Order: sequence, then C-alpha cells, then structure tokens
Amino acid sequence: MQAEIETLLIVQDRDQKISGCSKQLAHIPDDEADAKRRLQGDEKALVECKAEIQANEIEMKNLELDIDTRKESVARLKVQQFETKKNEEFRAMGVEIERYGDEVAALEDRELEFMEIGEQLKKKLAGATAALAATQVLVDEELADLESRTENLNKELADLEKERSEIATGLDEDIVEVFDRLMKNKNGVAVVALKEGQCSGCHVRVISATVVEAKAEKGLTHCENCGRIVYFAN
Repeated sequence: MQAEIETLLIVQDRDQKISGCSKQLAHIPDDEADAKRRLQGDEKALVECKAEIQANEIEMKNLELDIDTRKESVARLKVQQFETKKNEEFRAMGVEIERYGDEVAALEDRELEFMEIGEQLKKKLAGATAALAATQVLVDEELADLESRTENLNKELADLEKERSEIATGLDEDIVEVFDRLMKNKNGVAVVALKEGQCSGCHVRVISATVVEAKAEKGLTHCENCGRIVYFAN
C-alpha cells in the first residue's frame, strides 16, 4: 500500500473521530436543556399545588368572615328581640334569626368541605415536594455527568486535532486539499478500498483502467463514479 494512502487512512480515521466528538459536544446543550425542563415541570407542579392551597385557605377565611358576620347579626337581633315589646317585631326578628341560623349552618357545611379539600391538598403538596426532590437528585447527577462528558470530549477532541495535524504535516498540500474536499462532500469518507473491481464508497464497479492504476500505486487513484480516492485491496 502506498505511504500516502496509509497516511490518509490514518488522517481519515482521526477526522471521523473528531467529527464524532464534535457531534456529541453539539448535542450536550440539548441534553442539559431536556434535564432542566424535567425539573421545571416538577417545580411548576409544586408552585401550582401551593397556589391551590393558598386559594383554598382564602376561601375558608372568607367563609369564616361570613359565618362570624351572620352570628353577630343573630346576637344583635336576639338583643333587639329581647328589648322589643311589639309582637310583630318580635316575630319578624325571629324569622331573621332563623334565616341567619340556616345560612350559618350552610356556610359551616361548606367550610367542612374546604377543610377536606385542604387535607387532600396537603397530601398533594407532600407528593409534589417528594417528586421535585427526587427529580432534583436525578437532574443534578445527569448535569454532573454531562459536565464530565464535556470535559472529556473536549480533551479527546484537542488530542485528536493535534495528532491529526501532526500526521497530515508529512502530506503534500495538494493531496490534503483534495482529501479535505472529499471528506466534506462524501460524508466523511474520502479514501476507500477497491475490492473485486468495485468501489467501497459508492459500490459501483469501476473501469479496468482504474483497477490497473490502483494496482500500479504510482499516484492517487480516484473512482470515476464518486471521485473518492481508491486503493487496491484484493
């Protein structure tokens, strides 16, 4: 095998690994965002649960105020009823006292309902808090792992780029230019084997002259179909 081909295959391997590292690094911000979104979902659920509890407590306080207001009205009417000497006023006040009493009973029933809702919401809050804590642990671990991966990938990338540069230094500039263009245009595969007269890159059978040229190893041979650099491997 030609020395240039051997070198190009090594450079191609490093370029492919560099590309792999770069793709992984490019995807890490998306992975971090996904992890944080999961945490945001649990945080939102906790905030909503606290808001429900607050709204329920406000409703209960309003009911308590309504109950107290009606009880004060009943107490005032009873005093007035005791002081009046007119039967008609006494009966009218009695009707009002009874009405307020019915309203107080209804409001107290509603208050019990809100108390039950409050107990359910406390359980819901406990569950949401536990879920957030569990997700926080997982997200923290995932973010730490991603940070470590980023550090390792950056180191690996730097080492590969340095090694690639050192290896490519011994190649002719024109060869490197052709190789780089093929790597860019041929999905990261610029140099392929020629097996049984077929290009391993495009899987098309080449002409006899190309096979003869590749066997001679007097220069770089290109597949006439895809343009990749081919070497004889039979």
